[in-house]
Amino acid sequence: MVQESSLETRKEEASIKKKVVDWFKFPFKARSAMKKSLKLDEQVLVFYLTQKYQIKVKLVPIVSGNLIVVNNKVHKLNPRMIWKYDKYNCYLIREIDRLPVSNEDYDNIAGSIRDTDNDVPLIKAVLGAVQKKQNPIEGNKIIIIVIIVAVIGFGAYMLFGG
Repeated sequence: MVQESSLETRKEEASIKKKVVDWFKFPFKARSAMKKSLKLDEQVLVFYLTQKYQIKVKLVPIVSGNLIVVNNKVHKLNPRMIWKYDKYNCYLIREIDRLPVSNEDYDNIAGSIRDTDNDVPLIKAVLGAVQKKQNPIEGNKIIIIVIIVAVIGFGAYMLFGG
């Protein structure tokens, strides 16, 4: 009897664990590279953006201080361009660019068409097109409150004023 109940509780715990699912998991090869990056100081974790719109996670050795070589292409490293993902420090590097992806060109983008800070008119236009329907109960509440206030006012006028 005790063994059966413990078996049932184990099955329940297993089903609960299966219900909790992460929304995204990296492939095994990428996860192993990420774990190795925490232990190795002379290598860097790189999220490599290819021309075929793929992301490759690689652990790459640092060459001569601030250079790395990925797929026979040299890229420069800058400590100010490190991105944080959970507990990992990584570089985002495009295949076609020598420098890592960063937010250092904010001043160049800030006034241009690509700037997302000034999207207020666009957002208002989109939200105006998709308006939330007003609940009829809310509209009726306002009418009922106005009628009650008018009746109380008329009663007070008749009682005290007229």
